[in-house]
Amino acid sequence: MTTWTEALGFYLQCRTKSLITKTDEFSRCLSGEKAESVEQSNSQRWQQLKERRVRPLQSKLQINDFQVEKDGKDEIVVRIKAREWYAYQLEKRWHEQEKDIHIRVMLRHIKDRWLIVREDKVNGTPQKAVQPVFQPQEDVSFNEEQPRKGSYVYNRLQAVRYAEAWWNEYNPNFRHFDVDCTNFISQCLYAGGIPFHPTSNRATGWWYRGGNSPSALWSYSWAVAHSFRWHLERGHIKAESKPSADQLSLGDVICYDFDGDGRWQHSTIVVAKDSRGMPLVNAHTTNSRHRYWDYRDSTAYTPKIQYRFFHIM
Repeated sequence: MTTWTEALGFYLQCRTKSLITKTDEFSRCLSGEKAESVEQSNSQRWQQLKERRVRPLQSKLQINDFQVEKDGKDEIVVRIKAREWYAYQLEKRWHEQEKDIHIRVMLRHIKDRWLIVREDKVNGTPQKAVQPVFQPQEDVSFNEEQPRKGSYVYNRLQAVRYAEAWWNEYNPNFRHFDVDCTNFISQCLYAGGIPFHPTSNRATGWWYRGGNSPSALWSYSWAVAHSFRWHLERGHIKAESKPSADQLSLGDVICYDFDGDGRWQHSTIVVAKDSRGMPLVNAHTTNSRHRYWDYRDSTAYTPKIQYRFFHIM
C-alpha cells in the first residue's frame, strides 16, 4: 500500500469481509506475525460457524470515531471506535449480531509498504467511567440487620427491553464502569422488577444508591461478576441453576469464568433464542447485541472456560 491510510482502509475492509467469507487478502496489509494471529483467530471462528451450521450473509463496519494517536515517519498509531454488524442464516431463519469495537491499530513502514503490525482492544467507555470495587473475600454471611424485601414478580419482557435499549449506551441514572458487564446485568434485573436488598455492608445484599454522583455506592454483588454469581446462588434474587444453556429463558443470566480458575469474570443476559433454541445474549464492556452465548469468538475465551446458567424465578 502506498499510504498508511490505504493500508488501514484495506485492512478494515478485509476485517469486515472476513465475517462472512474466508479470505487470504489479509496478507497484503499485515506483517507476518500479525497475519499468523489473524489466520488463527479466523480459523477458530469459522470452525464455530461450521459446528453451528451457520451461513453468513452480510456484514458491515460503521466507523464512529477515528483518532491518530501517533503520526511518525515510519510508525502510525490510530484509535478506532466502530460498530460491527453481520447477518447470518440458521435453518432458514435470519439472525443479526452487533458488537461495538474499540481498537488501537499500529502501522509500520516496512520495505516500502505500510503494514498493520498490531491491533489491541482498548477501553471504550467514557472518561468518567470508574472501576468496580473488588472484594477478595465475598463469601460472607448476609447482614440481617435490615430484613430482605418481600416477594416480587420478575417481568422478563421488561428486563429484555431494557437490555435491548441500553446494550450500547449507559443509563445516566447509574455510574458506569471500565468493566461494566455486571453493572449492566444488575440494571436489567432491576428493570425487570427485582427489588434491592439494601444493607449497610457492601459485601452483603444487592443494591445501588446515589445515582450518577461521585458519592454513589453499590454492593459488590451489583457490579463485580464474581460476587454477582455468588449472590445468584445464595442471595435474595431467586435463581435456579440449570445444567445447560438451552434450558434458559429470555431474561435469564449466564456467568463466565474464562480461565476456569474459579474467578468469575463476565455476565450476560439472554435476550433471544436462535433457530435451535440456543441463547443469544446482550452484554457490556465489549458492548454486544444478540451474541451467541458461548463467547468462543471472544479474545478472553480459553478451552478451560466454565459457565453458570441461572434461571431467574
